[in-house]
Amino acid sequence: MRKYNTVLTAERLRELLNYDPLTGVFSWRVNGRGRSGVGTVAGGSNHKYKRIAIDKKEYFVHRLAWLYVHGCWPTEDIDHINGDPSDNRIANLREANSVSERHVCPPGTAGAHWLPWRLPSSHRQILFSDWRPSFGGV
Repeated sequence: MRKYNTVLTAERLRELLNYDPLTGVFSWRVNGRGRSGVGTVAGGSNHKYKRIAIDKKEYFVHRLAWLYVHGCWPTEDIDHINGDPSDNRIANLREANSVSERHVCPPGTAGAHWLPWRLPSSHRQILFSDWRPSFGGV
């Protein structure tokens, strides 16, 4: 009987799933309970990020992609470079610390975060740099 409390390895992942690095899509290599069969797309999403259940545990697809390609779990958070959490191509994934990855910034504003701020008669924007607001725009 298989132990389900062990850490998922790259070998186990590759035994169960195929990963296409050009599309970022996983497909099943095996039949299993509740699955349509070999070759069907794995995973689903009822949240922001896609997930796949393996051995009674759910994993984020972007972290599985990293494990599949690199053979080890990422040591940092995984950032979707283009900001699209459904784009799990390996070329779109990078390790990033939790602060630098949280927002995709407009060109020339690295480290800053633009948020819209509406007043009754005008439209302004607040620029957050190092989490301190500075006001700009009209």
